Amino acid sequence: MRKLFTYVVTGLSAFFLVYLLMPAANWLAWKTKLLDIPRGRKGHSRPMPLSGGVAMFVGMMAVSVFFAWVQKTVAVLAVGGAILIAIGWVDDAFKARRKDFPALPKLLVQLLVGIMVFFFDIRFRGVSLSWLGGEDDAFVTFPVWISLLATVVWIVGLINMVNFLDGVDGLAAGATVFSAVTLFFLSLVKGQELTALLAVALAGAALAFLRFNFYPAKMFMGDAGSMFLGFALAIISLEGTMKGATLISLVVTVLALGLPVMDTLQVMISRLLAGSPMYQADRRHVHHRLMSHGLTAKQTVVVLYVVSFLFSALSLFLFYFQRI
Repeated sequence: MRKLFTYVVTGLSAFFLVYLLMPAANWLAWKTKLLDIPRGRKGHSRPMPLSGGVAMFVGMMAVSVFFAWVQKTVAVLAVGGAILIAIGWVDDAFKARRKDFPALPKLLVQLLVGIMVFFFDIRFRGVSLSWLGGEDDAFVTFPVWISLLATVVWIVGLINMVNFLDGVDGLAAGATVFSAVTLFFLSLVKGQELTALLAVALAGAALAFLRFNFYPAKMFMGDAGSMFLGFALAIISLEGTMKGATLISLVVTVLALGLPVMDTLQVMISRLLAGSPMYQADRRHVHHRLMSHGLTAKQTVVVLYVVSFLFSALSLFLFYFQRI
């Protein structure tokens, strides 16, 4: 009961701190001209501050350090998050000047962050074969190169999945809330106190930002924010539900992150079938498809919230089912 109270206080602290930081983030964006100017495929009609991600990062990390102190996972999340916030800020600054930042430098930074995480021993270690008919203690340890590859692909993949999802007011932040809450419950049941705390802090931070980002948005998170959210989900899942790497733990984790995973997979398949470059921006994302069928931005987000909820519910159900 005492631990549950701590988690509630952690989530509320992250929520209120980020909420209080939003006016400062708004001021910073206007002061530095970090504004998303309407053009091309943009759906807004006036300049929008791009600094919401900075407030989420500062708020979540301050609360995490206060409640968990500077443990390895917290330190890696802070350092990696700061690096991604920095490169994201540069990308957002290019957008504010109506220019496109090259994709390669951003990808290289993401890869370096993924490698850094691996060398701090947050990684895929192997997979249990118990669900595949092996002995209960059967565990295949990955060679170092496979462990490195899987870890970096997971981290870089999630960073970009959340980034791709950030195309309509409230979607990326809302999906993060659903995923973080699901990871919190999974970590809680598994007795993983630190990742449960980080997950609830992330949920609180994203929920506070959502107050300013839900349609019609008053502020955007920018690439800095979406990359940090994806990175945080990657770290929490690697150190939480996927630690031990049974088949069911991998399945429930992917389901917990269902919306960004589903969106990315259907975009990749669609681009592959159409012969389009994988890196080229288009309107194949699920939110674009729903809006092209006549749904408003608000209706689209609500529909996808329901999808996120169903993914989360299925994840929790499967996790419970395999334990009884």
